[in-house]
Amino acid sequence: MIRIRLVLFIICAVSLSECRQRYQEHRVPNVVVNVDIDLNLPQYNNLNFIGGWVYLDGGSNGLIVHRSTQEVLAAYDRQAPYLVEERCQIFVDTGGTTCTDECSESQWLLFDGQLVKGPASLPLRQYVTSFDGNRLSIRN
Repeated sequence: MIRIRLVLFIICAVSLSECRQRYQEHRVPNVVVNVDIDLNLPQYNNLNFIGGWVYLDGGSNGLIVHRSTQEVLAAYDRQAPYLVEERCQIFVDTGGTTCTDECSESQWLLFDGQLVKGPASLPLRQYVTSFDGNRLSIRN
């Protein structure tokens, strides 16, 4: 009976360790983000339109805020999740629907932060947003 329990324990432990090895933890540093902006201010006018975006200070290497729909504004860290130690920053592409890592040329969608192409394998680090129609809060 003890051998059966020991074998089951070993099998479970090995299975769990393999799952952990396959999971990729986000490499972008998890820093405190606590930003509030008023979309009525002129510097945030782009965010009053679907597809509009702005760069903000904050996060690990700056923030990108993108308006996906009338109700949804998404905030992403500008730190590329590939080769983080090189501190590569992400820039919004012409057209405003994708952004690209200046070092690896990896590309992500601004609507959801998912990877489109490149050597990177992780999505952008996204922060929690809440929007009341005028004021946008960005937190983690």
